Amino acid sequence: MNTRSRDNSILVGVGAGLTLIVLLILQSLIGSGLFSTKTLTSTTTAAVSTIPDAYQQVSGTYANHLLLLEARNVSALVSGYEGNATIEWTGDASGLAGNHTGAYDITQLLDFFPGKMTNLTITLENETTIVPQGRYWVVSSAFGWAGYSTIDGSISGQIVAHDTYVDADNMWLIATETWYGLQFNCAFPACTGP
Repeated sequence: MNTRSRDNSILVGVGAGLTLIVLLILQSLIGSGLFSTKTLTSTTTAAVSTIPDAYQQVSGTYANHLLLLEARNVSALVSGYEGNATIEWTGDASGLAGNHTGAYDITQLLDFFPGKMTNLTITLENETTIVPQGRYWVVSSAFGWAGYSTIDGSISGQIVAHDTYVDADNMWLIATETWYGLQFNCAFPACTGP
């Protein structure tokens, strides 16, 4: 190989090496090279309440409400209402019709029904609908119930219910509940309807 060719090869090799060094330095200065420090910033935004999540939560909360009703667990039932919630019972409600507002009134009502019942059974009679209305979710259902009361004997009935739920510190609580008694049946002659 002649000297000139070898000198050219060395120059090409040195030039390529210098070019590589310059590129690495530039990449490091720009912040995207092999020798650069990368900072990764991640921003997480929590969703307030997406519709599918809220729907599932309210659905589960209402199903649990009916289980607590059937179990006659009054203290757990009362904890499912806002502190200033209102229960309105209308229709064939056997003396329990009216508005009951606040934890004390609601506890008094639920201590009597379902609290004084034995062998209470709740049966959903139609599909429950759950729809959003602003910051509330409204659950509509109809259910039958049957049990025994020392006051009225064997009793049963049918109720159309509308429960309005609100998110209170990541817990769905009942703000208003309206029960319309379609039917009230009892064994003892002394018990009456509305």
